[in-house]
Amino acid sequence: MPWPRWSAAGTGFFIRATVIRIMGLGDEIKERSLIEESISVSDVKGLVDLIEAYYLKPKLEVSKIAEYSKSGPGNDSAFDLYWRIKEPEKPGEPEPRPVAVHLSVSQTGVAIAFPGMNLDDVQASRISDRAADDVEFLSTSFIARAKRKDIRFVYSPGEEREEAPSKSAESFSDEVLKRIFSGNAANLFLTFLLVAFVLTIFLGDYTVIAIFCMQAIILLFSDRIILSVGKVNPVEKRPEVTIVRVESTPQVGKDAARISNALLRPVREALGAALAERTPADAEAKNRIHDTLVKSGVPCDPDDIEITTRNPYRLVNAAAEKFHLPVPKIAVVNTPMDNASATGFAPSRSTMTITAGALEDLNDEELNAVVGHELGHVRGHDTVILFVVTCLIYLGGFYLWLPLLLYLGIFYFLIAFGITYMVGKFLETRADTLSAVVLGTPDALASALTKIGFTQLYLERYHQGYRLLDWLRFDSHPPIYFRIQRLTRISHDGVKVKHAFWTSVRDCLSGFLGLFVPGNRTP
Repeated sequence: MPWPRWSAAGTGFFIRATVIRIMGLGDEIKERSLIEESISVSDVKGLVDLIEAYYLKPKLEVSKIAEYSKSGPGNDSAFDLYWRIKEPEKPGEPEPRPVAVHLSVSQTGVAIAFPGMNLDDVQASRISDRAADDVEFLSTSFIARAKRKDIRFVYSPGEEREEAPSKSAESFSDEVLKRIFSGNAANLFLTFLLVAFVLTIFLGDYTVIAIFCMQAIILLFSDRIILSVGKVNPVEKRPEVTIVRVESTPQVGKDAARISNALLRPVREALGAALAERTPADAEAKNRIHDTLVKSGVPCDPDDIEITTRNPYRLVNAAAEKFHLPVPKIAVVNTPMDNASATGFAPSRSTMTITAGALEDLNDEELNAVVGHELGHVRGHDTVILFVVTCLIYLGGFYLWLPLLLYLGIFYFLIAFGITYMVGKFLETRADTLSAVVLGTPDALASALTKIGFTQLYLERYHQGYRLLDWLRFDSHPPIYFRIQRLTRISHDGVKVKHAFWTSVRDCLSGFLGLFVPGNRTP
């Protein structure tokens, strides 16, 4: 009888479900699901080829892997790979036993198992965790690249609101707005800071007034601007969003993107006709959409079509009630990235963007936790705080410490950017804290962060320099390993948070300074 066990591999960098199956006396199988989503037949084979070429064969050549074999594809297009890991013997340590590995790659996902492993064997556990992380790193990277070539149509059922694939011919202004406002406000305000010093050459003292007014206008109307970028806006009367994803080759995706706007209505009509009779995931809907795409010159197979219907409004509304905030306006952005963001100068004038990728990949509990993180930004007025910080840095450079600016030159920009992003890291950590405390699901947010940033997380764990780099780079988000460790501590150790902001400041400083303590691996 299997049972789920939340485990923190290594030092708590990864949060995921591990299942231990007891098959008989002394017979245990440690299993871990690496990818849980639909994978096309061609991508299944491509992923297996990648794992063989870049993981198994190189390790086989240096004798770290033995007894490698492969079976498949079967009738379900699945592959099974088997090998044994041989770790070299280290002086003063007992000779490690080979660890048996069984990797399954199918259209429903990727899973790894370690049959017959002694769960009390520390060395075997370390070897199995590293093997699972290596394979998950390759699988996640491959799936992410594969998703970028897929075609997505996003619909709001019951209303003529729809968005074509993001590679379609959009206006330059729409593309710029989508990139700016679906990211972090720190990037926007720092862009103004850089522009301000350039405009000073032409406007002189009037630059201060011009830049301040421009930033203030953007701040006041940021919610409406981003709402106009995402064409699908779930509301109480139309809370659901349907995403039609067509797996394709890069060339097919490129060809389809050119006519994607013309395909929007035919695909909607085919989807609507099927919805009137059956559920969205039924084969009838896929067949109707397949016929429509083929007639329009887009070659595909019904199995290449995935239909996802989610209710983001319900999740946002439920989270907003717990935060005691009005429900923000919602805009769904057609991009494969798993992301969400919130902007607005007040809770009553806020807009939250959620990407199509997040609606496809995150389950309800994970998505709810991510929404809670964004509501933490809204509740904390983080957009206004960043506006004030950048204005102080700009005005201070001209009126309070001008000699310092002239002396430092270009280095002043580096310091200004560093301060702004440091404040951004405090605010991001506070948003994590508020989501964990208010919603009470820190494990769900940790799980979502693991999915969203597994590649970065992997590099931070196994390459020491990446942790320091992620603290120092111009990014308002702290390293993911640090965020997950904090959430794990809040969840498992019962940490009480009285002042979210000052607790976050303290933890960020401790996490960064802790890197310089010999042997330290935790924030």
